[in-house]
Amino acid sequence: MVLSDVLKIVDRFSKEDLRQLREYIEGREQEQEVIAPTFDLQALLSGLEEMRAGITEAEFHEIERAMNEEYVEPLDESA
Repeated sequence: MVLSDVLKIVDRFSKEDLRQLREYIEGREQEQEVIAPTFDLQALLSGLEEMRAGITEAEFHEIERAMNEEYVEPLDESA
C-alpha cells in the first residue's frame, strides 16, 4: 500500500473518523524522538579560553553586560 492508496481510503472517512485520525497523527508527531545535536565540549571551552585571553575580569563583565543589555538591529532585513 502506498500513500495514494491511504489517501483514497481517508477520502471516505466521516468527520468523526477524520477527527480521530487527526488526533492519532498529532499524537504520533509528539512521540517523535528528539535527538540533541552533539558538539565537542572541549573545543568550545578551548575557544572560550582563547576569547578571554588578555581580558581583565572587569572588561569581561563589561562585555557580558553589553551583550545582555544592548540590542542591535541587523543590517540585512532577511536576518
